[in-house]
Amino acid sequence: MGVIHQQLALDEVTPGMVLADNLLDAQGQILLPKGAELSEQMLESLRRHDISSLRIFMGELSEEEAAAQRAYLQSRLTRLFRNSDGEDANGLLQNYVRKFRLGEQP
Repeated sequence: MGVIHQQLALDEVTPGMVLADNLLDAQGQILLPKGAELSEQMLESLRRHDISSLRIFMGELSEEEAAAQRAYLQSRLTRLFRNSDGEDANGLLQNYVRKFRLGEQP
């Protein structure tokens, strides 16, 4: 199943919410790991680090929602690469984009 996440302004984030991705600083160092449950102290620290928004975990998709999302993404990719015969660089790009967007292993 897929997950639902949303980018929220730091002012909209409340204690108890969970990070959907690793939170990195400007140098690429992890400030907080994916899955961290945010506390008031963490939020204050993020304000001091000038963090303006966070990607927050909002729940999981049902099997039906995940299947619908997958079908939608596949149809979008088919349309975007409609002029590709699959044998050229566009075909290679299409394959990489499909695997990335659908969460498949390379």
